[in-house]
Amino acid sequence: MFLMPAGSGDIVSSDRRVEHEEAILAKRALCCCEYVAEKDQQRSHLLGCCCNCEDFDLVCTRLVTCRPIDRRNINGMLIAFQDRLRLPWRGGAKRISPAAVAPAFIVPLMLGLATLNSKTAVVLMLTLVGFTGWGMQVAKRTATRTNFFLSWVVFSVVYMIIIFEFQVPLLELSPEENYALMFFSCAALYCLYSTKALSSLNLVSAQYGTTPKDELPGIAEASSGEEQAEAQITLQMDSVLDVDEMVDDSSERVDLMHGQPNICESCRKVTPRRAYHCPICGTCVKRRDHHSYWLNCCIGERNYVWYICGLILSEIALLLGANLTLTSICHPFMVVRPLGYPVLLPDDCSEVFESFELGISFVVACYALLISGYIAFILARQAYLWWKGSTLHEYKRSTHAAGRGNRIWSLWRAIIK
Repeated sequence: MFLMPAGSGDIVSSDRRVEHEEAILAKRALCCCEYVAEKDQQRSHLLGCCCNCEDFDLVCTRLVTCRPIDRRNINGMLIAFQDRLRLPWRGGAKRISPAAVAPAFIVPLMLGLATLNSKTAVVLMLTLVGFTGWGMQVAKRTATRTNFFLSWVVFSVVYMIIIFEFQVPLLELSPEENYALMFFSCAALYCLYSTKALSSLNLVSAQYGTTPKDELPGIAEASSGEEQAEAQITLQMDSVLDVDEMVDDSSERVDLMHGQPNICESCRKVTPRRAYHCPICGTCVKRRDHHSYWLNCCIGERNYVWYICGLILSEIALLLGANLTLTSICHPFMVVRPLGYPVLLPDDCSEVFESFELGISFVVACYALLISGYIAFILARQAYLWWKGSTLHEYKRSTHAAGRGNRIWSLWRAIIK
């Protein structure tokens, strides 16, 4: 029989006590400044974010000694910084995405630099259009889900409201005009917020169709759409029919599609009619129109009306705010006077860059007009699709299946060459 040495019982009891304290600490709720680190899943505190980073110490040491730096250490350092970039929040510190913070500095910096002179304003506005267009294409090509564009919208709205309320000379505006602008702005923000909040209801989560799961090997969960069936039928029709004949036989194709279960080839789900897979959201969306990068959500069956209403109200608010700003800082002229209320338009804005207050107001008004032009294009496109009885996703798929887009691009390439 083995005898335990003296003092070993105390060691075992102390170990158990430490384990018990650690278990109690793990069960305790996080305070507003604590978080769970992704690297080691340990509780950490915001006050300790500047220490205990081995990759950062190694990178600094090799940088000072002019030694080569391993790429893995740089990646580890950046991941640690991103994990520790947090704000105190109830229930635990929330991590801040660098992509969501960047517009908070980019938007005011570009608007401030644009107030130097008219040439700088034109160059920065064109740069802004090119930068956002390039970022949108990169996000679409890589199917990246990012909050950068949503953050851009939020900070743009915040800065435009601040400039209008504190820089535009409100003494030349009537209270009714300011109230009308605030009403349309708040209504537009509410509709866009509802669009974002209702986007989760577009995701397919229920079993659709009459085919049991047991008869569909490899099927995970049911959802909504006809993407695979329609694509297969389109290929079959392309081999024997022309494009015109395919349009005439559309009813026959619909009957053929409903003769078999609609299965999404991406997520392997049984889907209802007119639901398609979104590569950014990673699931099927009911009556998917498109994925809005500006709201970071899909526009589909449940939030399409809110999306259109938000765009219309945003267009009215932007045009009204730009008109009130330009007619306040520029020399206005009266166009019409319906019901005794004068409608003004700006005439001469050559003196707006003589002071910072007038310059920033003019730049923000031009920025609002630029956004309103983009929204007008989206509304015109959606009106055309509504008249055609189609969604944007279906229109792009039909154009691609018919080969019209490829033929147009080939003709342009031939002309350029």
